[in-house]
Amino acid sequence: MSPPYQIRVYENQQLLHTFDCDGAAEVGRQAEGEHGPFRQKREAGRSRLIIAHLNEPSLSRKHVLIEPLTDGRFRVTNLSSTQALYSLEGGELKHHNCRELAAPVVLTLGKKTLRIQPATPSSEGLQALAEAVTPPGSSILPRSSLFPLSQPAGDQPTTQGFVRWLRSALDVLQSAASSSDFFERAAQAVVQMVGLDSGRVLLLIQGEWQTQATRTAHLVSAESSWRPSQHVLGCVCKEKRTFWEMPTAAATPAASLIGVKAVVAAPILSRDGIVIGALYGERRRDSAFLNDKPITELEAMLVELLAGGVAAGLARLEQEQAALAARIQFQQFFTPELSRQLEARPDLLKGRDTEVTMLFCDIRGFSRVSEQLGPEGTVEWLGAVLGALSDCVRAHAGVLMDYIGDELIAMWGAPEAQPEHARLACRAALDMLAALPALNRSWEPILKEPMNLGIGINTGIAQVGNTGTRHKFKYGALGNTVNLASRVQGATRHLKTRLLITGATHARLGPGFEARRLCRARVVNIHEPVDLYELPPPDHPCWADAKREYETGLEAFEKRNFHEAARILANLRGQCPEDGPALLLLSRAVNGMVQEPVPIDLVWELPGK
Repeated sequence: MSPPYQIRVYENQQLLHTFDCDGAAEVGRQAEGEHGPFRQKREAGRSRLIIAHLNEPSLSRKHVLIEPLTDGRFRVTNLSSTQALYSLEGGELKHHNCRELAAPVVLTLGKKTLRIQPATPSSEGLQALAEAVTPPGSSILPRSSLFPLSQPAGDQPTTQGFVRWLRSALDVLQSAASSSDFFERAAQAVVQMVGLDSGRVLLLIQGEWQTQATRTAHLVSAESSWRPSQHVLGCVCKEKRTFWEMPTAAATPAASLIGVKAVVAAPILSRDGIVIGALYGERRRDSAFLNDKPITELEAMLVELLAGGVAAGLARLEQEQAALAARIQFQQFFTPELSRQLEARPDLLKGRDTEVTMLFCDIRGFSRVSEQLGPEGTVEWLGAVLGALSDCVRAHAGVLMDYIGDELIAMWGAPEAQPEHARLACRAALDMLAALPALNRSWEPILKEPMNLGIGINTGIAQVGNTGTRHKFKYGALGNTVNLASRVQGATRHLKTRLLITGATHARLGPGFEARRLCRARVVNIHEPVDLYELPPPDHPCWADAKREYETGLEAFEKRNFHEAARILANLRGQCPEDGPALLLLSRAVNGMVQEPVPIDLVWELPGK
């Protein structure tokens, strides 16, 4: 096994990151789907080190392969077919060229410089709490007890001081649970309660440490060129523990630690345990207070506790944002009451077979109207009409599945069970017809003609759930039940009526709906014939007679008594001249009389969708 070594990444003579490696390492820029710099992972038996973003052209995705040798040397291979590689000792390396170089090896690739050297022990003065931090929601306090601490008894805080510390920590935790200023409160607590010269909340965004909040002690200024210690933060990321460091006078500090007496950093974790930030504090040598006191284990624990408060606050914000996004998403389809239930029970959205009632509503003459109104006017008109029809769906606890051009699709029976889903759907459809006169009063002066609707309803088993993709949520239903409802809506044109329901829906209605059976029909692309029923519009002038006479005529027609059927239906047409289905059945009865003795098919084949 080769000895461990370090790869330090510089740009413009500034140290950006230090990787600890063991074995071969491949270095390059980010690829599609990979996390940004500075990430390290195992790939094909070697470490893969990502040191640049996807859009950095001077680096290749696989740029250089570094292999430690047994004699303390390193073999360096240029993997890039487009970019050169330069070493301080060996000059330019072209594609697939390799050299064996003695440590330390300095390489230049694009804007980045790599220094490869044997691993060195941790910096003198670097210490860490014994246990890794747990994600928010698991436990904010460390699992080990606060006492006894590995520090002299004389350095223990007084009871009053310890209570103030706890109150400060609780203040951050409470603000994390209820307000948005927990970044500032945590940074302020690092200064006021821990006694550091500065406190900062840092978040790791696309591989870069970005400051979210800064607080400094009195008479201490925040430097515009300030940079955190990459070494300390690297340890925090790698081990998910709280680290603190006291740079010694004998050691040459990194640029980020010049003037620093002590530094402490505690990890901020996401819900899934990934380091997404750090709570970072410093004591400076140039402080007006000349505070030479080292950071103690108890102070590091308090910083870790405060960092837990920040993590809890971020988790709360993430949860609230997800809930808000879900609420907005759900309310596009569901009533506010059902949206709240779905937030509490997202399992209701999982795909499953369930009995539903589907409604398809089409606005007649859409192409003609849109040509007359133009794009802008059409959008305004559709918005008003579909909005009014959607109100009818929501008033009867339906789910708005989709709008397709001038067509509205709605569903009842899911995601929440509705025992009366067929009745609710039919009530919504009748309300749509009742809303039509008011819509015509508003739009007929503009359209120069009245609008009309065609509504089809069917009940049956469908696969219900999220029918969209990971890119777009789309709640709805799939299956023959849905297809048949769409075909039944199309049948309203051929049967010269506004509202048709299937026999399956009619069977679930019960009392209160005076539907009449119109025919047995076979719709396009569905072989099994279906019984079709008509629900009357609210303003039908002679429905009782129309229902009785039509069904009597239909019975005679299905017994092939075409003469009697034609007599009854002709009489009905005299009483109700606007009865479209009666006219159609009368024509079929007459056709049966003409074709006798050749039998005709009593199941009506729909001529189209």
